[in-house]
Amino acid sequence: MAGNFQQDLRGGLRMLKKSPGFTFVAVLSLALGIGANTAIFTIINAVFLHPLPVEEPSRLAEMFTHDTLTIDANVNFQLTGTSLPNYEDYRDQNTVFSGLAIVSFALPLNWGGQAEPQQLNASLVSGNFFDVLGVKPYRGRMFIADGDKKPGANPEAVLSYSLWARRFGSDDKLIGQTITLNSTPYTVVGIAPPNFKGIVSLGRPDLLWIPITMRDYVLTGQFKALENNRRFRWLSIVGRLKPEVDVAQAQAAMKTIAAGLEKEYPRDNKGRTVELFPLNQSALGINQRKQFSLAGGVLMSVVGLVLLIACVNLANLLLAQAAKREKELSIRAAMGAGRLRLVRQLLTESTVLSLLGGLAGLVVAYWGRNVLWSFRPPFLLDGSIDLSFDSRVLGFTVVISLLTGLVFGIIPAIKVSGTDINEILKTGGRGSALGWTHNRLRGLLVISEIALALVALVGSGLFLRSMQNAQQYNPGFESQNLFQLLFDLGALRYDDDHGEQFFRDIIERAKSVPGVVNASVSSNGVFGGGFLGTVFREGEQTDPNNRGTLVNLDDVTPGHFETMRIPLLSGRDFTDFDRENTTPVVVINEAMAKMVWPGQEALGKRFSIVTEPTKLLQVIGVVGTAVIGRIGEDPQPIAYFPIRQQYSPAAALVVRTTGNPEPLLGAVRTQVQPIDKNLAFTNGQTVQQILGQGLWAARMGAALLGLFGALALILASIGIYGVLAYTVAQRTSEIGLRMALGAQPRQVLGLVLKQGMLLALVGATVGIVVALPVARMAAGLLYGVSATDPLTYAGITLLLLCVAVLACYLPARRATRIDPLIALRVD
Repeated sequence: MAGNFQQDLRGGLRMLKKSPGFTFVAVLSLALGIGANTAIFTIINAVFLHPLPVEEPSRLAEMFTHDTLTIDANVNFQLTGTSLPNYEDYRDQNTVFSGLAIVSFALPLNWGGQAEPQQLNASLVSGNFFDVLGVKPYRGRMFIADGDKKPGANPEAVLSYSLWARRFGSDDKLIGQTITLNSTPYTVVGIAPPNFKGIVSLGRPDLLWIPITMRDYVLTGQFKALENNRRFRWLSIVGRLKPEVDVAQAQAAMKTIAAGLEKEYPRDNKGRTVELFPLNQSALGINQRKQFSLAGGVLMSVVGLVLLIACVNLANLLLAQAAKREKELSIRAAMGAGRLRLVRQLLTESTVLSLLGGLAGLVVAYWGRNVLWSFRPPFLLDGSIDLSFDSRVLGFTVVISLLTGLVFGIIPAIKVSGTDINEILKTGGRGSALGWTHNRLRGLLVISEIALALVALVGSGLFLRSMQNAQQYNPGFESQNLFQLLFDLGALRYDDDHGEQFFRDIIERAKSVPGVVNASVSSNGVFGGGFLGTVFREGEQTDPNNRGTLVNLDDVTPGHFETMRIPLLSGRDFTDFDRENTTPVVVINEAMAKMVWPGQEALGKRFSIVTEPTKLLQVIGVVGTAVIGRIGEDPQPIAYFPIRQQYSPAAALVVRTTGNPEPLLGAVRTQVQPIDKNLAFTNGQTVQQILGQGLWAARMGAALLGLFGALALILASIGIYGVLAYTVAQRTSEIGLRMALGAQPRQVLGLVLKQGMLLALVGATVGIVVALPVARMAAGLLYGVSATDPLTYAGITLLLLCVAVLACYLPARRATRIDPLIALRVD
């Protein structure tokens, strides 16, 4: 058996060497198809399949709060973290986890003692955070598991490996030294292992961790005021399951505790329960995982179509090659080689070809991966995701290479091995018998190739149109000539009076820069999301059955709407007279007006926030609805507060300019920095740059789909051309006879074009039928365009048919130049 295999292998290599042109074209086609699949799978592997670098990740689960009663328009806020008091109750009453830990989102902290003010990102964690995850220190030690009982008693920090390497030069002497964060010294006690960045897959790698007991020295503004409020869901909970417990059992047990807390604290926890998910699922972002999975599925499907098209092309090429080898194969059969033996020989040749294509595909994938990563946005640092070719990626490449060889080799092998030997020997091995009997098969292969190409092209066309719509989207304000600078006065312990004076000073200094039209301060900034709060209409705040409406909250200075150019629809803007001791007022957007007071005039209405149920806020103005977090979001309700009535130390300076804002960023920073030389102004970006980063994933996806669609189109056109060229060569005698009997060149041209275009039309029809249900599956990723958009389908079909006409014309034109005398003499 082994000897036969070696003989088949040597024979396969010899045949590929004898046809270098065929081998080159085949390997190139496979390299593009396999390389594209490997490159995309590398991303899928890094995002979805890489387990977090923790001990036994399958035994870890993340717990989320699910509010079933509060009205919430934000789909990304359906499953949230929990409050600190609720966590403490879950921790103390739990019987299914060996340990429950908490971690906050990354908080920017002012890093003191530097030549220029800088910020470092830090997460607050419980003392047992690293123990629960099973993470061992790379240097030093982690936090003491039960050392987080006394507030302010643990001024310690653990740095990520990336932060240690980037900002501290991998200095081993850093252990035991202090760094100053928000004016508080912290002792560096340890360095986390490489690649560990918490419980998220796509988080920033350069961060540090601080014990939750230090929260009063880290949190500022509303976060500090609400840190112990049961309704303030700001902490993520992760737990390690006991050996005999699975996620479903743990969820049932924790739901029981949640039900008890709901009865004990009905005002805060009514309608709130918990949901548990394995950490490897939730690490990607539990509210966004479905979208990520769908996007990954779309990319893999399109590159899979490209590879299938390449396989169909190669199947046709192998049929053509087999036609040339029909005499050789018939002689082997006549000498006793069985059909199975011939099939094995031909499959060995196709497998060798596919493995060569797989090796070349790895080179293409390596290059493609590096090119893709070079176009990443600034917020994705090196080390954000692991794009290495690990065993999983290499195994995937080997598997699809072998499957590819089987797919494009099996049909030609079976068909060729079953050819009538006597018929071939009668014809003298000139290829006529095999060629004529396989024209129908070749036609079916071309039809399938065109159908697959149309499906890929429709997907590309829909996403390109979706991207075009997103780029033309009106965010509800004038995004041109606008930039922002972020800062946090709480890091330097500013009190309210000094903070409000700082806001006035920074606005005046920014306005003094030539080219600046206006400036304002906003606690949310542009596209910054925002602090969320539950609001109740006047008279409903004491109703225990009314859970209110969750809205965004933004503290702004007077003139902010003018700076942003958000239209004022009714009422008035804030003024300097809206101060702490005057009537509490708010300006709301149109989305909030419709959601809270549907069918009513919102102007003059009053409401309260759950954290201050007795304080009524009067609506003095309604503005247009602007994008708060991301392009394409559903209209989000938001309430704007005068910053002198609701002070926020963490904010953004928003600046409008007369022209291109980018050159003025440095000038404004230089002008405002002297107000406080220790304050870090960070994330200085134009709004257009922020928009571009927000659309980066969609733009890159559209570009990739467009590239793969174009590749599918090229491969399909090559397939049509190859089949017709082969057919013309097979029918040389017939065409010569027709021309000898008086057929005109245009008639011959029409004959060949008709045959090719018939295949193209049938393939396009099949492709449309397949594309319609497939496109609907990806409808959730499209913006501003339907999955059944007739313009896209018509345009793609027309494009494919035009390319088909060109591919048919070349062999058809060659047919018109056949000399009848030569053709008949050859036959």
